[in-house]
Amino acid sequence: MPKINSTLVSEKTKKAALLVVALAVFTDMLIYGLVVPILPKYATSLGASQTAIGFLFSSYAITLFIATPIFGALSDKIGRKGPMLWGLLGLGTATILFAFADSFWLLVVARSLQGLAAAATWTAGLALLADLYPSDERGKIMGIALSGQAAGTLLGPTIGGWLYQLGDYRLPFLVAAGLAFIDGLLRLFLLKDVPHPKSEDSPSPFKVLRNRQLLIITGVIIIGASVPSVLEPTLPLHLQKVLSATPGVIGLLFAVPTLAYGLATPIIGTMSTRIGYIKAIIIGLIMVAIALPLVALPDMLWLQVCALAFLGISMGMVLAPCLPQLADISQKSGINSYGITFALYNTAYSIGMMIGPIASSTIADAFGLTISYMTIAAIVLLYMIFLTITSRSQS
Repeated sequence: MPKINSTLVSEKTKKAALLVVALAVFTDMLIYGLVVPILPKYATSLGASQTAIGFLFSSYAITLFIATPIFGALSDKIGRKGPMLWGLLGLGTATILFAFADSFWLLVVARSLQGLAAAATWTAGLALLADLYPSDERGKIMGIALSGQAAGTLLGPTIGGWLYQLGDYRLPFLVAAGLAFIDGLLRLFLLKDVPHPKSEDSPSPFKVLRNRQLLIITGVIIIGASVPSVLEPTLPLHLQKVLSATPGVIGLLFAVPTLAYGLATPIIGTMSTRIGYIKAIIIGLIMVAIALPLVALPDMLWLQVCALAFLGISMGMVLAPCLPQLADISQKSGINSYGITFALYNTAYSIGMMIGPIASSTIADAFGLTISYMTIAAIVLLYMIFLTITSRSQS
């Protein structure tokens, strides 16, 4: 992949690209989160079990997993702009399909198409930022981009829950389709001056997978992605039972960890550059292992809010340092193919999103919510120990 000389790119162009990527990630996660407070109830009305609902949420990640390597290679070969526009088209189509789905399997198709769209948008967008910004700025820039993710995830459940109560099942998705159209216009106009490098000679994904450091960070991303997806199929029903929460209140509660995540990630991005990405990740894993079981314990609203806020900060501490760490490993290893590198990020993220809902739903069905979250927290601690040992052996 031809490298862009970041010193020759104007600050205006860099900021336009950052804005486009942050908005793209925001829109994707807004529509992703829109369904959280309403989809379990709607799927149940169509005859779906708790395990089936877990599969429904995981179908997004399954498609993301399959499509990400393809779009990673494509974005290296043809440039970043095309895949970002394709992703938007897929997202708009999925949103309309959600609005008119009248069977469980149509919901699965719509959720899967969302994953396909995210594969294009995320891979090309993150690679574009790595193209334009040098290593010493990536921690901060990736943190800002992830704030777009957090803002979308924050507003998605909130908007979805309240629009559902104000109108009907279709209203949230029709509003989201309008937002996707606006986002498409912004991508067209703001990306017109961004450099458009492309290459016919992109490295094989299997070459990237032979890099042990990249694979270790991939494991961290899987864990970081699984944490919010653990909550999606299980926590809404728990909140209904324990706190008698309505869909609107559930949407607001899901906003708490994402708000904390969004506010924390720019700070975490800058801090992780100073203390080292690996050290920041280790601290984040410890925090997640403590925070996740706490989410299942409160029987009072304010305690639930505190537990979810702590979990959101913990997720930011895990994921924010991973993006610049991947880019740095890729650059130092001579790969310099950010499309493939961030395809690895998306692939790992999708694995986490597949594992999380299925694991939490299955364990919760058998042993209850608290045991489910404690089991996942124990796995997080084990990986933290492994990361600590391997990072010391490499230093």
